Amino acid sequence: MRDLLRSLRLSLGLLLGRRLALFAAIDVLVVGGSVLQMLLEGEGEPSDLYRFVFLVPSLILALPALAGMVDLERRAGCLDLALSAPSAERYFLRRAAAVCGLAAVQGWLVMLLGWFLDGFSFPILAPLVQVVAVSLLLGAVSLFWAVRLRTAGGVWLASMVTLSLMGSWSFFNPIPPRYGEAFGPLLPGPEAALAWLRSVSVLAAGSALFFLYARRRLRRPELIIS
Repeated sequence: MRDLLRSLRLSLGLLLGRRLALFAAIDVLVVGGSVLQMLLEGEGEPSDLYRFVFLVPSLILALPALAGMVDLERRAGCLDLALSAPSAERYFLRRAAAVCGLAAVQGWLVMLLGWFLDGFSFPILAPLVQVVAVSLLLGAVSLFWAVRLRTAGGVWLASMVTLSLMGSWSFFNPIPPRYGEAFGPLLPGPEAALAWLRSVSVLAAGSALFFLYARRRLRRPELIIS
């Protein structure tokens, strides 16, 4: 566990550098503010919890961090060394996994906390699965563009456009309205469940395709270095 946390800290430190403290502060403000508002309002809409404590922080923090995973090596002048290593794929995957894993764990913890504090008033399994699906998509889309574009800004913009084009699924909110279709504490009702399963299926398929195309390019380093 200690080695895992150390690896996570090192990966985030390399990706963000001196911006790590700034990103952490913004994350605390966004997530902490949302949780505090939830506690003060008491009877707020549960769907806002997913939107503001996971989706928004992922887009404004996790995605910019992921955008620089390859550009960092290019700016340091050692991209050719990183790509020539036998474990080049795992090298960049560890970086993506550090950011996506942290976003997913934070999303899980806050969703579970909100579910508990709100008296189990929404189905929890749907947002937990959605958190993982969206986190994987963020990593796969960012890696796909990072091995094709030369700058972190270009990767971020292309990733945002891609996610926007897939907005019906990537921005899908799995928590049904409080006063809508009947649902249980674990799973939504039939109609909401079908929409959620459709979203998860598309996200999973998209993540697999983006990752496979990114891995294909990682195995041809001359295309990335040129």
